[in-house]
Parts: sequence; C-alpha cells; structure tokens
Amino acid sequence: MSDIDNLVRAIDPAPHAPDQGPGARELRESIMATQAGRHRTARRLPWRACALGLAAAAAATAVFLGQVAPTAAPYPVATPGGTTLSGTSILLAAAAKAEAASEGAYWHLKRLYAGSRPGPYGKNGDTYYLETSNLSETWVAKDGRTWIGHRQLAARPMDPEAWRRDGSPAEWPMGPDGGVYSTSPGESTFFQNKRKQRLYWSAMPMTLKEIEALPADPEVLKKRAAEAIRSDQDFAGSVEEGLPRTLASLLYELPASPQVRGAAYRALATLPAVRVEGQSTDPQGRSGVAVTFPIQGDRTPQIRLIIDPDTSKVLTFEVTGMPQKGDRVNVVLESGWTDTRPSPPSTG
Repeated sequence: MSDIDNLVRAIDPAPHAPDQGPGARELRESIMATQAGRHRTARRLPWRACALGLAAAAAATAVFLGQVAPTAAPYPVATPGGTTLSGTSILLAAAAKAEAASEGAYWHLKRLYAGSRPGPYGKNGDTYYLETSNLSETWVAKDGRTWIGHRQLAARPMDPEAWRRDGSPAEWPMGPDGGVYSTSPGESTFFQNKRKQRLYWSAMPMTLKEIEALPADPEVLKKRAAEAIRSDQDFAGSVEEGLPRTLASLLYELPASPQVRGAAYRALATLPAVRVEGQSTDPQGRSGVAVTFPIQGDRTPQIRLIIDPDTSKVLTFEVTGMPQKGDRVNVVLESGWTDTRPSPPSTG
C-alpha cells in the first residue's frame, strides 16, 4: 500500500471511493436518509472530493446564469469591527480584500477536521462514543509539485463516566482496516506526492494552469462553474443548487489566483440561495460573519461558512443539520499563497 493509500485510510478509515474526503460518506448517507423521509427515490448525492480533500457539490441540469444584480442577504449585518453593512456589501468587501492579497511560491491549506464521533465503545451495553479530530495540510507549488500532511489528534471520550467504567482505555481500534484512536496525538505523516497530482473543481479534473486561467469576471466564472457542475453525473440537483458550493471551493480549497477568489465572492453575492446571517465565532475563537446555503434545494443539510471580511479568509466550513450524525466542522487554520516552505503538520 502506498503512502497516499495510507493517508486516505487515516483520514477516512472506511472510504467509499478513493477520491472522497473526510465526512463525505456520512454526508451522502444523511442526505439520502433525508430524501427517503420525504418519500423521494434515493439517488447518488452531491459530495465528491479530490486527493487533496477538495470536496465540491455538483449538478447535472442547466439553469439561466445571466443574473447581474447582487441578491445575497440584503438586510443589515454587524461586522466583527462593529460596522453595519448589508450582506451583499460584506461579500463585496471580502472580494476586494481577496483581490488585493499577495501571491507566493506555494498554495497552503491547513484544516482541522472535527465532529467525527466513532463508536460505540465499551461493553455489556454500557457504551460511549469518542470525539476525534485531525489536522490535514496540502501544499501546491507553482510548478505543480504537491506535498500532503496528516496528523491524528488526541481522542476524547464523550461520556467520561462510561469510559472509566470501561477501564479508562487509552486506545480504541478504528476498524477492520487497522489503526487506533488514542488519548495522545499521533505522529505526523508528511510526504511529497511523486505522482502527478489531480485537482478537481466539482468533478471536473483540472491542471494547476487551468485553475490559474479561470476567469476573473463573476458572470463568466459562474458559467465555468456550471460546466464543472455538469461534469458530475452523481449529483441529483440542479446547476443552480450546485453553484454556491462550487464557487465557495475557490475561496479556500483550490489554488486560485487572488483575482479569481475575488470573482468567486462577487458571484456568490448574486445568488439568491446565499445568505449572510451575521456575526459569528469559530471554534478557535476567531470572529467572522456566517454565510449559509443549502446543499440541495431548500432541504437540510446546509453548508455554513464563517468568513473574515477584513481579510477575505474562510475560517470554517461546516455541514449542519445531518440527521443522526451531528454537525461536521472543518476549521480552516491556513489558506492562501505563501513563501513558507512545506513542512509536517504541527498543532501550533
């Protein structure tokens, strides 16, 4: 088994497909359960990711994309700095900050995945679940070289009393494929990918040069996003439903230029499904503004981003409202171009 196989296994101990990212399987199952509850036929659903963990919603049918007037959340929203702005103004302000960002030698994405609750563990019906998290990092150089890092963080029993009655174990098996959860953080896995790295925008494979060449015009970018969405035959929704998630992936996941990131914010400001909900704080205590949109139609689950409009940075990516699964929270610790050289994941 290759280093990449081991890394994928560490991120998702039971992957449904080799290109899925953390939480993808749970999300698909949850949406299918939601649809079944509404007496709809279950279909394959909107969650794909590339080897870099780039998950993007997708669609299979066309929709008119010619809207120009901003429509996102016109009601006033207070920013972390105390200024009251409309939701559209907040997204446009973030766009301006994104366009002014500097570039560097490497695209760096560092994420903290939280919310996974494996289990049950214990015996004789006295069981408990774990709260687990892990760090994942990717680096992409201008010449296309990539580095991947992963570190499993310490697991915490969600029911300390049941854990003590179980003998206070320090390790728990991940599953039949091997590996353990531990009360101590694991060692960092870090390597340069020797194979040609494939990047995906929705389900559409793209080279780094193709991502760099994406249009900086919001309307043209929406049309390109529609092409990416139609490339995913597994998505059961419409292009209109897939646009918010596909555009949002350009904000922090894919190594897009500052101009394209700004265009993605401007495009999101024109989408009726995108709502700027107001000031919020991420799990790291960082202040930002919540931006939400449904994954498919007007049903749950829903995607919630917390962005910092003063820097244009995405602070968290959350999937909320998953039946019987709990929320999945991906904290974005670093995202952007940098001259700092690739290194193993650290908890700092």
